[in-house]
Amino acid sequence: ITMIATSPLLLLMWFACSASHSAAFTCPQHSKPITALYAAKKQKKKASGGGGGFGGSKAKSTPPSVTPASADIQSLEKQWDNFASITDLEIFPPGDPESSDYRHFIVADVFVRIGPEDKDSNPGTGWFRTGKLVAADDIDINIAFALQRGLMLWTAAAMWPQLAAKGQLAAAKLMQVGFMPPSMNMADESEPALDEEESEDVQIPQRVAIKDDVSLKNIGFRPDFNPKGFTYKRRERSAMKAKKSGLDEIMDIND
Repeated sequence: ITMIATSPLLLLMWFACSASHSAAFTCPQHSKPITALYAAKKQKKKASGGGGGFGGSKAKSTPPSVTPASADIQSLEKQWDNFASITDLEIFPPGDPESSDYRHFIVADVFVRIGPEDKDSNPGTGWFRTGKLVAADDIDINIAFALQRGLMLWTAAAMWPQLAAKGQLAAAKLMQVGFMPPSMNMADESEPALDEEESEDVQIPQRVAIKDDVSLKNIGFRPDFNPKGFTYKRRERSAMKAKKSGLDEIMDIND
């Protein structure tokens, strides 16, 4: 059972959705599927999402000018900052697409599991909800996964002891990343893996070619909670303060 987050981020997003006085704080409705997220659904069981360890890339080819996000704390901080900066803590792009200041982005819920050792084996674990990923502008969501795959697997192993139960090296080789369309759901440390029925909706990112002009600044990732021994929410806290200030302003106007 997916647990609804009680973190300040999601509480603020929920409160923002309830404040219908302003379009800027209207919770977007998932009225139709996001094409980029659903395109690979029929092929997900044929695709492979594991192998290669934390640094492994699932792209068909990565140009020398493009460096994937490294699997370490510094990289997690940068990509977390990117997520907060790009999304402004929204899961759908706010505003009018025809507006000059509109910025398109796609968010996905990220899941990680230890996959089967071979085609005849069962997965080593179920899918654990791990965080949220964003791809901005014209970047393919699959490219965002490929360039941050090692970082997401490393973070998931630090978040979920179940994923590292076989030992870090063995687990890394078998770990798979998957995703679902964005939701307001977030995990905490006590949440179990998805059940069999829920797991049917998890998709595997497709392998795609990466262009040489892709920048890590236009993609981001944030974990649903801080891995053990790690605390970091610098830019996110700043964005939350700005949102709260704007919300207070709206409330004052309508009093």
